[in-house]
Amino acid sequence: MKERLIGNWRLVSYVTADAQGERGMPYGEAVGRLMYDANGNMAGQVMRPNRARVELGQGNAQQVRAAYLGYIAYFGTYEIAADGQSVVHHVDGSLNPAWVGGDQVRQMRFEDDRLILTADVRKNAQTVRHTLTWERC
Repeated sequence: MKERLIGNWRLVSYVTADAQGERGMPYGEAVGRLMYDANGNMAGQVMRPNRARVELGQGNAQQVRAAYLGYIAYFGTYEIAADGQSVVHHVDGSLNPAWVGGDQVRQMRFEDDRLILTADVRKNAQTVRHTLTWERC
């Protein structure tokens, strides 16, 4: 399974679904890249396109917050879980400091040449499934 992950991936879609089946696109028409190498290193980035520019030292707190909330980035190492159905990202560095030193677990599957990663996230007393579909660059 690891051999299928190795390489560079481009985000095709990022959608969410809650328990009632309501779907969303939290980053709009998101763009992103994901990289896995043969030595067990990984890096991932996802962003909302067309975020407002915030010049260094000139953005107010609301502008900086919007820019921050429109971007996900982290790097570290990875391993395939024992069940072979998940990949575990061991986070060494992240835009979100709360993720540093922790693990981000993603269920994974392949559909033809696409990689589909999912994560169930608790939000406001409910679980929301995040599904990111990737294709090789």
